[in-house]
Amino acid sequence: MFSSNRSRFLLALLLTWFVLSPYVMTVSNFEFSIAPTNTMEISAPTISGPTFYQFENGSRGDTLEYDAYDSNPKNYSVTADGRNYRSGLWDGTAITVSLDFLYTLNMIETLPHDFEFIVKVFNQAGESATATTTVRVIQDETAPIIQQPANLTYEYGSFGHEIRWNITESNPEFYNITRYSNETSANFTIIESGDWYGDDIIINVDGLNESRWYLYTLFVRDIFGLNASSSVNVTIFPDLTNPAISSPDDISFEFGALGNRVTWHVYDSNPKNYTITGIIHYNDTLYGNYTAFHSFANVTKTDWTLTNPDGDNVSIILDWFYLGNYTFILQAFDIYGRNSTDSVFVNIYPDIRAPVIDPDEDLSYEEGYTGFSITWGVEENNPLWYNLTINGDLFINGTWRGENITIDVDNLAVGSYEYNMTFSDFFGSLSYAIIIVTVTPDAHLPIIAEIRVFQTYHTPTKNNLSVQAYAWDLNNITRINVQWSTVNPNATDFNSASKTMEKSALEDFYEASIGEFSHGVVVWFRVIAIDNSSVQNEAVTDWISITIIDMSYKGFIAPLYAIVVILGGLSLLVFIVIYFRTKVK
Repeated sequence: MFSSNRSRFLLALLLTWFVLSPYVMTVSNFEFSIAPTNTMEISAPTISGPTFYQFENGSRGDTLEYDAYDSNPKNYSVTADGRNYRSGLWDGTAITVSLDFLYTLNMIETLPHDFEFIVKVFNQAGESATATTTVRVIQDETAPIIQQPANLTYEYGSFGHEIRWNITESNPEFYNITRYSNETSANFTIIESGDWYGDDIIINVDGLNESRWYLYTLFVRDIFGLNASSSVNVTIFPDLTNPAISSPDDISFEFGALGNRVTWHVYDSNPKNYTITGIIHYNDTLYGNYTAFHSFANVTKTDWTLTNPDGDNVSIILDWFYLGNYTFILQAFDIYGRNSTDSVFVNIYPDIRAPVIDPDEDLSYEEGYTGFSITWGVEENNPLWYNLTINGDLFINGTWRGENITIDVDNLAVGSYEYNMTFSDFFGSLSYAIIIVTVTPDAHLPIIAEIRVFQTYHTPTKNNLSVQAYAWDLNNITRINVQWSTVNPNATDFNSASKTMEKSALEDFYEASIGEFSHGVVVWFRVIAIDNSSVQNEAVTDWISITIIDMSYKGFIAPLYAIVVILGGLSLLVFIVIYFRTKVK
């Protein structure tokens, strides 16, 4: 058994090994530079608002407005008589407190009642500011307030008439509408009556008898018995007027033009019927593509009614009418036999105009780029055919129905192209427009990037060397080579070898193995890419050097390994001895 001195010696030896072991981290001294720091004191938030506010119990929409500011806001809180009222995040701007929550929180028990509202805002530094407002809620002692509408007069048979009463009241309860008139019988009527919830009140007054007056009276009452009333007189006068018809301008347009129409605006309080009659002063039923055209058929509307209180539009469409001159007459009648008329003269003149072409500007683009097209915008009322040539050779032709024509001009070879478009109308009038499309040679070199070199073990004295590179061009890559040498390119005896790189599994990446080289040899290489354009642009990288390294396994340093094993075994022995000595005790 070891003595206590020996145990202490072994323990000291173990600690000494740990201290001297390379696996124990060393601690360096750190020097701290302490210098005075300038600090800026952040200002507290600011808030201001009313000191006193009063409103009637039952009113809605009352608010307290507070001007508040802080550059680094956090949150706010509102209390009423010490009770949490509202709280939330604060954005550093004004705060609005709705007093409607006094109702939803059931805080009003007696009247009048003064509430102490405290609004507090906080910033991120924990600083705060406070504003206090006394809010007094008083008994509703104001009768409902009615905004008086104007008296109303309208012609018998017209519609769209109503009376609107705008009312202000905090505690509504009941409303009643009555009508008194000079009718020979039933001259007093209750129109509406019932619970009132504070809304404005609207009543329709259409359909009343002519030569009569009607007095509509609104009565409203709140829950405290306070009331108000308002009366509006509605007078109906007889329909003594003829139907009202607008007078559109005369119309003139080219034969075949579409979208033309005659539109009258018509009104009568008591409409009955109308007719539209066409008078042909002259027409040519064989002009143009006459099988597609026709004459006007008279129109009779026997049950004319209005859908709009201000009157409706009555229209006739003038498309596909024969060449000629026409007068169209609208005659409208009311139920009393009164009538009005209006006439519009329409001149449809011959098409003597050739198609009007609005072509695109000439176009130029670099080969390989896409997304290009050219358009001939054209206006013609009687289209027939079109014909397009490219450099004098027919490209496309066919029946033309007046549409614009667009041609794709992508993927053209380098050169200049004359696109000549001819349009013809039904009467043989021709127009043409030429657009020149120029395709210029590819002016951009291929892109070579992400060059990587890979060394792999071959023999104890040699490595295999391979090169990988990313290459891309708008016109695609037609060929990519790697050129290499073990002689400096600047040397007088420089010579090199070359090899075609093959596509790898990665898109637009190419690779090639350039052989085996002895350790220590410096290999110079560069990548050359040629695109598939008309000029076969060639991109060449700078020369890059790589040194062949020894990749053989060297093993662990023997002396160091032996020392570690010895010290490890010694520490294990010390641990075992101490353990058993302690156990025996």
